[in-house]
Parts: sequence; C-alpha cells; structure tokens
Amino acid sequence: MFNFGDSFADTGNTPKSGDRLSRAWHYPFGISYKDYNGNPGGNKPTGRFSDYMIQPDLIARMLRIHSAPPAYKQSGYLCHPYGMTFAAAGASVFEAPENNGVFVPTLSQQINKFQDLLRTGFISSTRLEGAVLLVAISAGNDYLPKIHLMDESISSIAPYVENVTSEIARNVERLRNLGAKKILLNNMPPLGCTPRHARLSNYAGCDGHGNFLASVHNDNLQVKLGINTDVHIVDLYSAFTNITSQLTNDTASPVSDQFTTKLAPACEAKDPKGYCGLRDDESNYLYTLDADQVEKHFYWDDMHPTSAGWEAVMKQLEEPIKYFLDH
Repeated sequence: MFNFGDSFADTGNTPKSGDRLSRAWHYPFGISYKDYNGNPGGNKPTGRFSDYMIQPDLIARMLRIHSAPPAYKQSGYLCHPYGMTFAAAGASVFEAPENNGVFVPTLSQQINKFQDLLRTGFISSTRLEGAVLLVAISAGNDYLPKIHLMDESISSIAPYVENVTSEIARNVERLRNLGAKKILLNNMPPLGCTPRHARLSNYAGCDGHGNFLASVHNDNLQVKLGINTDVHIVDLYSAFTNITSQLTNDTASPVSDQFTTKLAPACEAKDPKGYCGLRDDESNYLYTLDADQVEKHFYWDDMHPTSAGWEAVMKQLEEPIKYFLDH
C-alpha cells in the first residue's frame, strides 16, 4: 500500500517542530490511540490529523493490515513490508506551500519521490503487483485560499477547477504508467460542511458555496477519469454528506445517528486564527476540547474527521472498494 496526498493520508511526514504544521505530533492529537490489541494506549500522537485513525488506516484494515504504512520521513531508509506513505499535511495539487520554512511537496513531487525510489531499487517494482495506491488529494488546499474570490457560478470557478482536476488526472496517469493497477482516488468531501465553514452559521448548517465548489470539482474529476478499470473514485462527498446533512434526530440515518455533534469539532481553537493544539508561551491551552465525547463528534478539528468519523465514512465505502480491489 502506497499513500499520496494531504493531511487526510499523512501518517507522519510533517516535522516535529512545534508549529501549526506539526500540531499532529502533539497533544491532544492521538488521545484515542489504541495498541495492536485494541487496548487504550493513552495520549499518543503519531503525526495523524485525528484523535486516532485516519482514512488509510481503515483501508489498510480492509487489506487485513493493522494500520497504514509508515511515513517516508519516518521510514529509516527502509521500505516497510506493507508499503510507504508519501502524503504530507498541507500538500496541494499545484503550489508547494511553505510553512515556517518547511517545504511541503505537491502531489506531483510526492510521485516524483516514489518514482525515484522505484528507479533506484529502494522500492522494488514487483511491489506494485497487487499493491493498492491511495491518492487522497481533495484539492482543498488549492481551493481554500481562493474560495472567497469565486461566486456561486460555473463561469466563476470552472477555469480553475479545470486546471486542478486536469493535474490530478495527469498524476493518476503517471501512477498507471509506473505500473499501478489498483488506484483509489478521493473525490472532494463537502467543503462547506467542514467546521471551518459551518462556523459562520454557528454550526446550524453547511455553507452552500463550499459545497457547490466541491460538486463542480467532483463532476469534472469524474469526466476526466471516465471509465477506468485501474482507478476507483472513493466517493467521500456522498459518505460525508450522509452524516453531515442529517442534523436532527428525527431524520437521522443509522450512519449519522451515532454522532450527536455533526458539524462542530471536538477540538476547537478559541481564536479563529488559531488551531487545535495551540498553546501560549506559558503552555495554556488556546483551544477547547470535548475530551469525554470525542467519539460523538464527526469532526475532530476544523477540517478533519475524528477516528469515529473516519470509521463511519469508510464503512459506507468498504463494499465498493473491496469489489474494485477484488476484480
């Protein structure tokens, strides 16, 4: 299993520097950690942007692997028998952003590294036979800086969406040309339902602008991929929507009923410019944490689901994913 993308799939490629980008290495991230036997392990941040598991961990379990393969930067110059993770928090399709001098590779640059390791024999080409490749790039990091410059019209967002989805499709084709036969590609979840956007309504509902953008992106992506037996689009948009759109107990579906809080995060910064895990110079917490009810929240922080949230999402998608992998 080889993973590419952004923080949805990052298992520890961010540095342990103590800033915003490295927050997943610090409390309260990892507070729901469990050991190999499923026993609570106390607070154990692992570089994952969640309280415990993220998407590739759940896919790994579909493959009868306990957890997602380790991050490239934590690999110790060895390719783990289960594979490797190249995904990095903050990654985007185009610009490679920098955070306090820390370089964040784009999707293309992650694949460049993968290709280099194949060429040098660090990763054997035979490892691609039967391997599952997850491309967990939602393009949210490409759109978020520009979303308020776009209105709710196709003409406003179509050109940029066209560029972003074309680049994603190009990189998927690169992986196919390298020999990949089983590629899982995320579409974009409902951007307007993330706490970052739902906060504008005090979590009473989702932001239609963000969801419209996600829908246009996903439609474009589907057209560009077409019918491709090597690629399966993982429909995060529908799976997330099945949970976040059910805001009342009277209409809640079984998959959403387990969450009493569907839009507000379990961990929320006190300042809009802050983030989950932020502390001041005296180590005072600059965030609130619903520590006893984390599993009742769908979202962990401004953008990422809780471990329970990811389990609910991937449970919906498990059957089509397994069918794709088995055929």
